[in-house]
Amino acid sequence: MEDTSPTTVSLCTPPGRGGIAVLVLDGPGTAEILSAAFRPLRTSGPDEAGRLRLGRLVDASGEPVDEAIVQQRDGRAEVGIHGGPAAVRAALHRFAGLGAQVADAPPADCLPLAHPQWHNPAVGAELLAALPHVRTSFAASCLTQQWSGGLSRLARETLAFLTDPKSQISDSARLPPRLIIAAEAFSATRRLIEPAELVLAGPPNAGKSALMNVLVGRRVSLVHDHPGTTRDWVRELASFGGVPVWLTDTAGPWDVPEGVDAEAVRRARRRAEAADLVLRLAPDGAQEPPEWLHAKRTLLVRSKCDVSPATSGGLRVSAATGEGLDQLRRAALAALGLDGLDPAQPAAFTQRQADLLRKAAEATRTDATAAARALGMLLEG
Repeated sequence: MEDTSPTTVSLCTPPGRGGIAVLVLDGPGTAEILSAAFRPLRTSGPDEAGRLRLGRLVDASGEPVDEAIVQQRDGRAEVGIHGGPAAVRAALHRFAGLGAQVADAPPADCLPLAHPQWHNPAVGAELLAALPHVRTSFAASCLTQQWSGGLSRLARETLAFLTDPKSQISDSARLPPRLIIAAEAFSATRRLIEPAELVLAGPPNAGKSALMNVLVGRRVSLVHDHPGTTRDWVRELASFGGVPVWLTDTAGPWDVPEGVDAEAVRRARRRAEAADLVLRLAPDGAQEPPEWLHAKRTLLVRSKCDVSPATSGGLRVSAATGEGLDQLRRAALAALGLDGLDPAQPAAFTQRQADLLRKAAEATRTDATAAARALGMLLEG
């Protein structure tokens, strides 16, 4: 019988800049798609199952898209290319043009899902779905340790106690609180996958763009002594102690300008109103912020402290000298509830896990069978 299932292409490495990117083609059309898009070098040898072949991906006109290393086996192919976003987009576009469906997550069986000690294939599947969206090594560590320990250990050991009172857990009264703590941790761990947004707001020439550049680690915003240089918001990813956050530089919203400047200020206000946290830059002598900003969660930042005398209140920071930057990062994480994250501590990283942990915690008091069923669902699906 002819296989009519779709052929998919999945990005199995995190998005963004990197040394390599791995795409997986899977389905009945894999060989045909590769035949059209991949040109192996003569030195690669014959097309045998499992053999690594070096060559080039080409577009519809035969022009090179990128160099590639391809391995085919059992109707699936792993394609390794350069890890830049442009190369990944071009490769995905080429495969999609040949009929492959671009998948949101890597194939569930591209890696073993269940940890040998905890038998947790459902957690493994959710881990594989989340990893392509993780932006820092710390965030990846937080999630992977929930698969190899953390959440999986807590669920499996609790399940063992509920089904065998002779297990190693001796204090049953501690079970519900531990499950609830792991469930509530989801509010923080989800920010490792969906980073919070921090907006830099303040009057013109407050040093927003300079601070943006130093926090991101490269020049992404134009810096000039002339006020109003920033006309539109600029958004980039930054790492605060390994925790990914979006930083958005905005035009100064204090004045009442006209024309294109008015539109820039309106856009800045919309970004600030949608932010998880506003870093309100206020150098010495800065006027009071507009009323609408008082309702937002804000962190007062005394920018340009290298050229200003000490002022009471707020964090003293200098983009020029680096003074106060570490304190600013820690204070921002604390304001977001993301400080003190420990990768080894049990923590749900999906809503499904959090819901099942709460269900199990409630049931442990009255119905051990129901609690065990919830934890089994968490681990095994």
